[in-house]
Formats: sequence, structure tokens, C-alpha cells
Amino acid sequence: MINRVGNVSLFVSDQDRAKDFYTRILGFELRQDAPLYPGATNRWVAVAPKGAETEVTLYLPDENWEHYRQTVGKSQALAFNVEDMNALVKDLKTKGVTFTQEPDPQPWGTYAMIRDSEGNQLILVEPPKAEE
Repeated sequence: MINRVGNVSLFVSDQDRAKDFYTRILGFELRQDAPLYPGATNRWVAVAPKGAETEVTLYLPDENWEHYRQTVGKSQALAFNVEDMNALVKDLKTKGVTFTQEPDPQPWGTYAMIRDSEGNQLILVEPPKAEE
């Protein structure tokens, strides 16, 4: 039985730079930073929002994943839910994060798009408030 999404891979060109962006700029927790296998130069770098179950693996494409090199720096259709879009936008802009889409209210929630340290576009979504 499948009971949750364990991780998603986000393909990067520099694992250290990406790890710094996700932990220092976005405030994610570093869950793991270890060699992929003994003697490997690539690492398994996993980060996640505090308290989240699903981790984001910052994966440097190697010879086994060569076909993913072309996705680095493009939109990888990864969306993160946020609680206070206005406060987050202000904080991220203060930290120099590039917004490719300013917050845009929609019936399904307010969304914005940012560019990470590797050029990947990420979607931020603040779900609509539940009516009381």
C-alpha cells in the first residue's frame, strides 16, 4: 500500500549552491547530505519545509540521469503551499529572490513564481481561506 509521497527530485547544476538557497533563503531543513554510494562525487541532498513529510532531493544529474540535464534551469512544475503570501514575498524579495510572476489571486488560490539559485522556476501557492 502506498501511503505518502516520500520525495521529489529537483534537478540542479550545483548542489552546494542549491542547498544554500533552499536552507538559507527559503528556510527549509536539511534532512540529508550524503554520497549517493561509496566513492560517489554526487550526493543525496534532501531538504524540506519544516515539519513536511515530503522531501525535495536536490539532484545533480549524473551518467545514469543524463537526460535530466536539460531540465535544469526550467520550470519543473514544483509547487509549494504557503500560509502568508504577502509576508513571504516581502521576505524573499529582501533576500534577493527573483520573482517571475508576482502574486496573482485566482479562485483556487493566490500564486506566484520564483527562480531558484539554479534557474528553476518554482510555484508558490496560498490556498484560499476556508469560509467560516
